[in-house]
Amino acid sequence: MTRLAAAALSTALSLGAALGCAGAAQACDGAGVIVRIDGQPQDVVITRAAQVVSRPRVLEVVCRADVIKSVGATRIVLSIDGVGNVTVTRDGAYTVPARSGAPSALGNAYRSINDEVMPDMKRMPWNVRLKGAGDDFGFALPALTAGGQHVSAGDRSLLVRLVGGSAPYKVEIRNGAGAIVASQTSESHEVRLDHVPLSLGDYKITASDSTPRSLDAAVSVVSASPPADDAFAGLTDPEIRAAASATALARSQTATWSFEAEQQLAAAPANGLDRDKVYELIESYSAD
Repeated sequence: MTRLAAAALSTALSLGAALGCAGAAQACDGAGVIVRIDGQPQDVVITRAAQVVSRPRVLEVVCRADVIKSVGATRIVLSIDGVGNVTVTRDGAYTVPARSGAPSALGNAYRSINDEVMPDMKRMPWNVRLKGAGDDFGFALPALTAGGQHVSAGDRSLLVRLVGGSAPYKVEIRNGAGAIVASQTSESHEVRLDHVPLSLGDYKITASDSTPRSLDAAVSVVSASPPADDAFAGLTDPEIRAAASATALARSQTATWSFEAEQQLAAAPANGLDRDKVYELIESYSAD
């Protein structure tokens, strides 16, 4: 190593020590994640080795010995390995316990969340919400309108997320011959269609509201499965694992697999995760 390189390395290490919180967040012994914040993120205080973690978000990794407090009426739900879901309110602080054992796969999974998911999650505004009635009607996933999305074949459920418009909403899926293979009406912006028979070929998704306005999206049903990121395989909670994997898929394969990424999260068992924040992150990639 040259003197110049050694000096640069020394400077970088000193800077990392000075930043403290950011470096610790990536290198700590991850023991769980935040799955829900009911309230304002600025009312969540995470103290780690005398430093305060800034702007905590859903999927933020919490570490052994972190002290987590809530200010005011904000409520925090954590998923802690070996413990399950823990709720923190202003009535008391919670100290994150050590994991039982330290499997490298789980440690690597948490590091991948810190490195791959959190930088994008933290750039999202916290108060993103669905557009109200009367606003522009559209697919929540911009990539659907753009076309080119792939879906894996099979008899499966599909989630179509909408924004704006006026309830009730109707979604129809037609095959290449124009035949309706699934149809569902909903008062919610999230329209779920169960047991949709998807064989290989091109399909059209049509969404309409009560005004009426309608939208069309073309998708291709393929035999291939989307590429999987093995970095998150060590995560024991299937909902957290699906959220991290779906986010990574949408980021790396925005033009083709964003819609499938949302289906992966929708199919995971529910365990308290604020899924809207994860869907919004997935959708932000195709809006960039």
